[in-house]
Amino acid sequence: MRNWFSRWTISQKIVASFILLIVIGSVLLWLPISQAFGSQATYFDHFFHSASLVTVTGLVDTPIAQTYSFFGQIICLILMQIGGLGLMTIVASIVTAFGKRMSLSERLAVQEGLNREDATDFRSFLSTILRYVFVIEGIGFFVLSFRFIPEFGWAKGLFTALFLAISGFTNAGFDTLGSNSLAAYVHDPLVNLVISVLIILGGIGFHVWFDFASVSRNWIKRKGKKKLLYFYRSLSLHSRLAIVVSLILTGLGTLLFLLVEYQNPETIGDFSFGQKLLASFFQTVTMRTAGLTTVDFTKVYPFTLFWFIISMFIGGSPGSTAGGLKTTTFAMIVLLIYNVFRGQKNVNIWNHTISETLVRNAFVIFSVFFSAFLLGTGILSLLNPDVEFIVLMFESVSAITTVGISAHLTTSLGIMSKITLMVLMFAGRIGPITMAESLARKDKETKNITYASGKIIIG
Repeated sequence: MRNWFSRWTISQKIVASFILLIVIGSVLLWLPISQAFGSQATYFDHFFHSASLVTVTGLVDTPIAQTYSFFGQIICLILMQIGGLGLMTIVASIVTAFGKRMSLSERLAVQEGLNREDATDFRSFLSTILRYVFVIEGIGFFVLSFRFIPEFGWAKGLFTALFLAISGFTNAGFDTLGSNSLAAYVHDPLVNLVISVLIILGGIGFHVWFDFASVSRNWIKRKGKKKLLYFYRSLSLHSRLAIVVSLILTGLGTLLFLLVEYQNPETIGDFSFGQKLLASFFQTVTMRTAGLTTVDFTKVYPFTLFWFIISMFIGGSPGSTAGGLKTTTFAMIVLLIYNVFRGQKNVNIWNHTISETLVRNAFVIFSVFFSAFLLGTGILSLLNPDVEFIVLMFESVSAITTVGISAHLTTSLGIMSKITLMVLMFAGRIGPITMAESLARKDKETKNITYASGKIIIG
């Protein structure tokens, strides 16, 4: 059995681990002990929820609080946590913790799942990731408990704080508060800011965490005047690019939401300026990767939906719990276009030249991801001809980028539409490239074949 499994490609192992987790999760959620009193959910509903939980998407057929008992909600919590980090990462951490050695193929599989450049020193790397995760989630849980314990009591308050802390950090977008997400806390600075920080930290990527921590230690030890510019330049090119793109998207998104929805009485029109700014910031942060929301997206203007479709499509950073195209991949496409218009053959940024292979890979990932999004939207439009096209686009991109926000459409969709969403969620979590490669024949080798030069007119 082990020899048979070892012959699988890395991508096939990643795909299989997620499928296995989804199936196990659906069975556990289907058990009578997991059901809330009066729940009418079918096995298909549980399978849909399991797929959404494992892919940390956030789309639901019925609200978690109304569907599952306390035991069922614990299962949801576990599926979110494992799905956010990846099953293979969890298994590898357990294996290395017991002093077992991982084979090269197993280390490469975890490397692929984490977008890590090398497969060395995995025990230290994995233990550090888990330590960061539990510390960040623990702090979020501790702070949120000050809000929810007075409101719900000790037991429910602590569990609600824990559930939201894990949901926020893993960018899952689930809650146990009902069908309106965090709408009741739209004016609450503590809830909005703590969850926003958790989402940002979860979506920025493991690489940036480690780089930031390393530079911080050196910066603190540095003698003389500690300049922020030195700190910034000490970060790796990847970290700087991920942080800058994230800041631009967050700042621009907050400003656009504030300006467009400023006088919309159905969203933030009746709020004070401070409340409008807080709501605009939270929607922008959560819309890129997470799925929690404090406003009703059936009430926003069409331009707001259009902008957030773009924002969701870009998503978070590589090696994170977030979905989407990824910030650095998007940056490569923008830099390619910018340098071409400047007449520059190479793609340059901040005195660095990006390799042609890296730029080409970014373009391929963009093309596949965009094609999957268009295909999913097209299928949903065929299955739901009476629904506005922009709402279908919103639902499709929310699934493939594992954001999980819906304009109240998911619950009204038919089985075929929900299957389409599950495929999009699955593809978005493991990556369209990984999914396509996992289905390819293992013995196929890529060969560079050169023929006579051909000329084609473009443009």
